[in-house]
Amino acid sequence: MLSANDLVEDPGRIASIVEHTNVDPAATEAEIRTLCQEVRDHDFRAAVVVPYHAPLAAELLGDRATVVAVIGFPYGIQNAPAKVAEAEALLAHVDELDVVMNRTAFANDDHDGVVQDVAAVAKAVGDATLKCIIEAPALSPDEIRTAAALVEEGGADVVKTAVGYDGPTDPADVEAIRAAVDADTGVKASGGISTFEGALEMVRAGATHIGTSSGVEILESIDR
Repeated sequence: MLSANDLVEDPGRIASIVEHTNVDPAATEAEIRTLCQEVRDHDFRAAVVVPYHAPLAAELLGDRATVVAVIGFPYGIQNAPAKVAEAEALLAHVDELDVVMNRTAFANDDHDGVVQDVAAVAKAVGDATLKCIIEAPALSPDEIRTAAALVEEGGADVVKTAVGYDGPTDPADVEAIRAAVDADTGVKASGGISTFEGALEMVRAGATHIGTSSGVEILESIDR
């Protein structure tokens, strides 16, 4: 696992945990081609796209980088069978899936519903890595810890902070997730991260993955 000390010694290694992202619903094919070329040029860990663009990203990246698609996006309000169908339709093109927690179930204290929703998707994806987005900026610290524990119980390999629609992620959000999950469960910080120092703070807080649409800008900000 890449540590903050590793990044201080060799800042360029940040690329190995950056998941370069374009999940704009109006993203064009040209923009996804640019995204994937940037992933290749800078050796980013992954490209993250909406389902429509997953086949193109897979074609462009091959085995050069991980292809990730979002499902249940952006609010997680779809029921479990809908998320499962979405996941199954994508497995031929992606290596990992980022699914949004059922935020409505969570808001109604339906903890079993949250776990069962994630578990259904986890079963469908099998060995593929499943990240689950809890939208931490919209939650209190206690709610963040509860949500993180629930989605981990459901089978999420990585707990992801946010889609970014409810404000930027704070390092305290990452710390709350990290405190609630096992050491071998990953934490993906996403939302408003656009500089190396910002990414470094997330790693210090416990992040193992960085989701950002500003991967190139993060690299360009090193030693600025």
